[in-house]
Parts: sequence; structure tokens; C-alpha cells
Amino acid sequence: MADLDTLVNQVWNPETRRLAGEALRCYNAGAYRASIAATWTAVTADIITKVIGLADDGDATAIPFRTAVTNAQAHGLNREGVKAMQAIEADLLANAETFELIDAIDSHELSRIQEDRNLCVHPSLRLHGGTYEPHAEVARGHLVVALTALLTHPPTQGSRALEGFKSYICDSSFSPTPAHLQAAFFDRVRAAAQRRIIQLAAKSALLELDPGGLLPAIEHADRMAAALEAFAARNRALVREAVIGQRDRFRTVDGQAQMRALIRFVNADYFWDLVDDGLANRLQDLVVQVPVSAPGQLTAVEAITPLGLVRSPLVRERLPKLEAHLLAHSWWDQMTVAAAYPDRYFAELIPGYLTQAGGWRVGETVGQLLVKHAPFLTLDILSAALTAWVENYECRTAHLMETIAVDLWNQTAHLGPARTEVFQRFLTRAREHEGVIATGLHTYRALELALTTTR
Repeated sequence: MADLDTLVNQVWNPETRRLAGEALRCYNAGAYRASIAATWTAVTADIITKVIGLADDGDATAIPFRTAVTNAQAHGLNREGVKAMQAIEADLLANAETFELIDAIDSHELSRIQEDRNLCVHPSLRLHGGTYEPHAEVARGHLVVALTALLTHPPTQGSRALEGFKSYICDSSFSPTPAHLQAAFFDRVRAAAQRRIIQLAAKSALLELDPGGLLPAIEHADRMAAALEAFAARNRALVREAVIGQRDRFRTVDGQAQMRALIRFVNADYFWDLVDDGLANRLQDLVVQVPVSAPGQLTAVEAITPLGLVRSPLVRERLPKLEAHLLAHSWWDQMTVAAAYPDRYFAELIPGYLTQAGGWRVGETVGQLLVKHAPFLTLDILSAALTAWVENYECRTAHLMETIAVDLWNQTAHLGPARTEVFQRFLTRAREHEGVIATGLHTYRALELALTTTR
């Protein structure tokens, strides 16, 4: 059941919010006739304010309405002024529908409020006399309809909201901030417009449609994907429906476009709902077509990026050949991919790289990769990595590794005090290898100082 207090607080216009609050107070007090009358007052005030606002913003079709209201106001409370406002009120819902502030269904529901308001303020309309006694549920229902169909929405027309979204996506000041995208193009936009915006975003992100030369198609698709993810946080089912609806068209776009879409949506569950078995096979062929290179030769972004997709559990589940393809590359090339896409998946592989490091510079490179993956480390991974490090002479005695050890200590604060014991074991073992207690080369005195200072 709708929370009326919350809905009233979401009314976009402060003056209308005051009127809606008055209707709610009447309802809470049991004054249901007054509540219905106040609800209709809020509806009329809101529509008039919104249409005049459209005229002020340059909508030529709204100017005659603004003129009619201004003329009626000029007459004041005399007979002509009252008649003029009554004429405006009589066509108010039709005008609201014309200006896309409401749709036909909303207009029908709001017309019931108008009818019941007339019964409330004109009891003589009842054929056999007597006073109209609205039920509490009727008053509440009318208030909910007014709030959800009209009052909580800004004066954004359906087509205007869509055009505004298109313009923002192509704007040089575009920002993929989810909160802004949600507030501007979803939270206060009508349901029908929400659907159209999401359908456009899904189509553009998957098919890389040309935005009329306003932006490169690939960049435009990237921005649309960011917007789609923001909208998914509000209504994932609606986004999923829009994405799945593009399956047949996505199936026929060129392979490079399909690959870019996979990269954009690699962690989006709604994208994987689009991918049936046929598309999964197609995408798998695309990501494993990069040949296994000679060790140390994996440098092109076009080769590294597809391999980096393996970090996603969804990719490993739906495209299982990719992981085997990555592991067929040399461990040095695997590290190149890991450096480009730090992730928990690659963090678990680093202890093995430390074990295999066969030179000082190689050991230092692996050590730096470990620090880069510090946010993804668990105590178990950290312990395994430090054990491999200290037991590998090339890693343990490399010049930069003592500094790297301190960096790793500082970057693993998220593991808490428990990591102290892990580092202490590493320190003890390093000194056992060197045959000294507290002095000499490769004894990691800087690390000892860091541990002591932090305690």
C-alpha cells in the first residue's frame, strides 16, 4: 500500500505539495469530503502551473492556455473571471493529456476525482436529496491517484523527456553518475516515458546506433550502457525486458560490435539473459580467436581486453573456453592481462607467479602486481603469496622487494590486525633464509619498522 506521507513529500512543486498535504490532513482527520475537494484543487493547480511553465519555456502550443489563464486572473472574482476559470477547469484534463503531462488512462482516473469533487461540493446533485458521503477508501484512492499519476511528476512530457535524454547522452558535459541519470530521466519520469527511454538505451548500447553524427557511435553506445546500468538499479525487470527484446537484432550485428557489447555488459546479468546458447557459442568463438602468442608478446589492447573478461564469473560460466585459453598463454602474458584488469580472480593466481619468477626484475614485477591487487586479497591469498615470495630466492633478494613489502603492508589495511601475524611469519622466514636475526641484506628491516609502528 502506498505511503501517503512519502508520496506527498515527493510532490515536485512546493505550492502543490502544500495543497496535497492539506488533502492528506483532511483524510487523516476523517474529513473525506474536504479531502476529495482539496485533492482536486491540488490537481487543478498542478496542471495549470505545469502548462504555464511549458509556455514560459518556449512551447508555443502552450501559450494560448497561459493567455487564457492570465485573462481570467485579470477579471478577478467577478462573473466573467469565474466563468473563464470554470471553462479552463472543464478542459483541464484534456489539455494535460494534450501536453503529455498525463495519458488517457490517467485522465480517466483523474476525471473520477473531478466528478466526486463535484458531488462533495454540490450535494444538490443527488437526485433524491441527501448529502454525498464518500468512503474513506474513496478519498484515499483519489489522493493516491492524484499523487502517482500527476503531482509527483515534474512538467516533463513523454516525448520531451525522451528528447532530453537523447540530448544529454550526446552532450559534451555528459557524466555517467548513476544518481543524476536516475533523478533526471527515471525517478520523476512517467512509466511510459521510462519504458521508451530504456528501450532506446538498450537498442543503442547493443547495436551501436549512429546518433545522427552528434557523437561517435561506439562512444554513444558506451554512454547508453552506463545509463542502462543506472536505470537497472531502479527497475531491473524493465531493463531486462528491453535488452532481451533486442536479441534477434543483436544476433546479426558484426562480430566486433558484439565483442564491444560483451565488454560493456560483462557483469550485467540482464545482458546474459539475452545470450542464448547460439549467442554464447558465437561470443565464445570471438573471445578465443586471439591466438596464443609467444611469451612476452601479448601487448595489443585488442588481445588483452578479451582475455581480461575471464575475471567475470558470468563469463567463466557461459563462455568456459575462455579460461582455458587464458591459461594456455604464458604466465608472463597472464600477468599482463592481470595488470590491465585487477580482480579477485587474478589475485588468486599471483602466488603461482611468485613461485615461478626466475629473475630479480621478474620478481619485482610480480611483487608490484601483488600490490596492485591488494584490495582483492584475503588473508589466505596474502599468506600464500608471501610464502611463495619468501621461498623464492629471486623474489626474496630482489632490490625493490623490501620497499614493495612495505607498500603491500600499507595497502592491506582492510584485512585488519590479523594480517600482522602473516607478515610476521614472512619476516621470520626471510631472516631464517639469510641466517641473521636483525641485520644484513634482505632482512626486510623497513617492513619490521612498519609493523612495529602500526601496532
